[in-house]
Amino acid sequence: MNINKLNSYFKYIIHSIVIKLSSRPIIKQEILLRLALIEEGIDLSTVKIECYHDIGLSKVNGIKFGIKYPMSFYKKAYSLIPKIKTIDFYFNGNTDESGKRNILLEPFKKFKKSIIISSNDGRKIKNKGKFNLEYFEPFAHSKFGLCPHQMDWDVSFKNMWTYRFIESCFVGAIPVLFKETPLGQDFIHNFYYEWNTEIIKNESYEYKEKEAKKNRELSKLIFCFTDEEIKSIKNSIIE
Repeated sequence: MNINKLNSYFKYIIHSIVIKLSSRPIIKQEILLRLALIEEGIDLSTVKIECYHDIGLSKVNGIKFGIKYPMSFYKKAYSLIPKIKTIDFYFNGNTDESGKRNILLEPFKKFKKSIIISSNDGRKIKNKGKFNLEYFEPFAHSKFGLCPHQMDWDVSFKNMWTYRFIESCFVGAIPVLFKETPLGQDFIHNFYYEWNTEIIKNESYEYKEKEAKKNRELSKLIFCFTDEEIKSIKNSIIE
């Protein structure tokens, strides 16, 4: 292990300890953002981080960004994509009654090659900064990622977003959006996706590998830091 990777590893360990000892709640959005900055060599003590979960906005020293994942997450997800995908539809996440996701997902259970798992593992603080192989591996083998939001979410549809949409793009799965809980147009702009109503109505679907690849490349550009973005953060740091 070279010195840079070793330093990043120790910073990650220290960061994990800080999260565990923190008295304030810390959301996945901020954890991912912090890890992404650490990977890019940013000393967290030199930046002010602000996260506004309801609208998917992050700020670093006042510079506005959307949701950001560590580049390592993207690379690991990409490495899991097989030559031939064997699962049609995939969902793994919370299906509490209040969010009505169980109702939205029910029609997809009739498809033989569907995997729909009800789990709260992703909401546990200890898991929010980890790359969950058990979650991502079957996702990477899937042609479509089911991305229902929660029907009881008290935010306008204009600002709706999900981690699952991003992760679906990372693994080359076409996101399936739900008419009952549409995501914000700014969030999904330029991405290719399918609607749940069309798939259920027609009982047919086609995996478009070319579009999935475009989604994957675009997701890296938008949801991971670019060199220019890191440069702007470094320029904002006062020595």
